[in-house]
Amino acid sequence: MHSSLDRPHPECQEIVDALRICHEENPFLKFGGACNDIKAALNQCFAKETHHRRKINLEKARKFNKIYEEDKDERRKAASSA
Repeated sequence: MHSSLDRPHPECQEIVDALRICHEENPFLKFGGACNDIKAALNQCFAKETHHRRKINLEKARKFNKIYEEDKDERRKAASSA
């Protein structure tokens, strides 16, 4: 099973289009594996896309946590000196 093909997949759009065309051209053979090679390529592309998105989100989270910890330390210092 793959993620929704309706949302934008900029890196995988050509493969998504190829799979849709294959399914349209092979309405019954798609169940017998006519489009399996394209589907496997799509799964690989989605895995790369997920890995890339996960890496970006981790970097954002680390930046946010750093700012949060610095702010928390400043508030503690201000509260203890008051």
